[in-house]
This record gives sequence, C-alpha cells and structure tokens, in this order.
Amino acid sequence: MNTGLKGKVVLITGATRNHGRASALAFAEEGADLLLCTRQSMDLLEETAQLARKSGVRVVTGQCDVTDEAQVESFVKMGHAEFGRIDVLVNNAAWRARGELLSISSEDWAAAMAVNLHAPFLVCKAVVTGMVEQRWGRIINYSGIAPFRGASGQGTLKMACEGLTRAIANEYGKYNITANCIGPGSIDVARTPGQATGPAEGSTTLDIPIPRQGTVEECSALVVFLASEQASYITGQTYLVNGGAHFL
Repeated sequence: MNTGLKGKVVLITGATRNHGRASALAFAEEGADLLLCTRQSMDLLEETAQLARKSGVRVVTGQCDVTDEAQVESFVKMGHAEFGRIDVLVNNAAWRARGELLSISSEDWAAAMAVNLHAPFLVCKAVVTGMVEQRWGRIINYSGIAPFRGASGQGTLKMACEGLTRAIANEYGKYNITANCIGPGSIDVARTPGQATGPAEGSTTLDIPIPRQGTVEECSALVVFLASEQASYITGQTYLVNGGAHFL
C-alpha cells in the first residue's frame, strides 16, 4: 500500500520511547521526515532520531515543554524554518493522574490536565494554520481506554481530548485536514516510576478476547494509516487498540 507519506513532515511529541519512538520509526520507514521533541529526555530523543535516520530520512530534534505556549510556538516555528511545513501531528506526550476522585491531588490533576489536554490544544493550534494554508493535514491524538471505563483522572482528561479532536475535525475538514484519536488498551511499554497502570502492567496473559498485552508497533501501524492518503475520509473518530477489552 502506498501511504503517500514519503517526503511528508511529521511532528511527534514525547518521541523518546514507547509509542513516540515506535511512531517515529514507522513514519521513517514510509519515507517521512521527522520533527521530534521532548521536555527533558534529550539523550533518549537522540536515540530515536539515530534509529529513524537509518531509513534515510531527515530528523530534527528539539527540547520543548508542550504545556508552555511560547515554547510550542518557537518549536513549531523552528520546524517550519527547517522543513518549510508540517504535514502530520502526533500528540503523544502524556501524564497520568490515577485513582478515584477523592484520591487525586490537585497538583496531580493540574499536571495531568496540562499535558493531556492543554498541550494538545497548544500544539494543534500552532500547526493548524500551516495545514490550512497548504490544504492538507493530519492530526492524531493519543487517547486511551480510560474514557470508556469511567476513570476519574485519566478518563476525564482523555475524554476532553477526544472532544477537542472532534472539534478540530468538524472545523477544519473543509481544508482537507483530518483529526482522529487512537486509544491503546494494555500495551507492553516501559513506564515512568509511579505511572504504572495497575495489575495488568507487564502481564503476558489477560482476561480479554485477545489474551495478551498489545505492542507499540500495533499502535503505530494505526497511526501511520490514519496519516495516510487512504484515510483521507476518516475524521473525528476514536480507534481502540485494546485486544477487545471493554469495561474489563
């Protein structure tokens, strides 16, 4: 399948490991150039960049706190200076506020809101103008399974991100810009200390129709498809990569 991504420019936030790195490598295999950022893990980001460059694509990296509007605008401006445009945005950076309503501190709630909702708002806002001008764009936001399970912290904020995604799809579809979410279920990833997802973390078997954890590569394949020419009539949707898990 010709995805039409060769020569496109893809911005990925939080591209140091896991979903971000897998998406970067998948787009590189399609011949897309990459604009990658992280808030602080520059060594890991450079590892991602070096792996992606083996596919013969150009990769530009930068440090950017995606919750800071000035930094986001500066980073996107740099990307336009380096590549001339940004065609695809993958909002992958995340932070988790876990627990029931009464157990979540105001500090954790604010931090999670900043990364999971405010940051996608800022980055989408920064890239959409250029996409409108070129009459082509793809926005893919990471959601999750939490909104469908009624989780107070992660579920609430990710559901709000889905609302943002649908609004962008509605407002900018006339410019050939699509916006979609993907919602991973239990995926085998490395977690930041204190950010474990629960009993399923690291499990090889789960009580779901496909009884195992998924892989980041299974998620990145969907990201690439949603960015491709073949997905040009798909927008405002959320796709769950969860092995058939629903309310489990």
